[in-house]
Amino acid sequence: MGVQTDPETGIRGYSRARIFALMAVAVVAAAAAGLIVGSVRFCVGIVVGGLLSAVNFVWLESTTKSLFAQQAEGRRSIFPAARFILRYLALGVVLWGIYKLDVLPIAAVLIGLSAFAVAVVLDGFNSIFKSQR
Repeated sequence: MGVQTDPETGIRGYSRARIFALMAVAVVAAAAAGLIVGSVRFCVGIVVGGLLSAVNFVWLESTTKSLFAQQAEGRRSIFPAARFILRYLALGVVLWGIYKLDVLPIAAVLIGLSAFAVAVVLDGFNSIFKSQR
């Protein structure tokens, strides 16, 4: 067993994995409900939204790390949050394309896209009730 130099690395990895697992559970549950109540197209829309949510989460993590790394190193960029804002613009373009082309029901995609929020809320509840023991 090696010595861990950064004690928060294990915590961050565990937390990230837990969020991804909760996102997957939320998407699978919503997709199953969408298949039962809606249609296959609605179910696929939820899954696509869930994938967009995962990509958005990874991109958010990456841009946040790089933004703080630049500040910690004392580097200055002209527009430090450009990648952060670009993420919203790219996501908006993808959603607009799905809506305009009517490829999938936009409501289903938005339900899947909310998987990150659901995962964070579930993780928060878990942390609250776990700390009360």
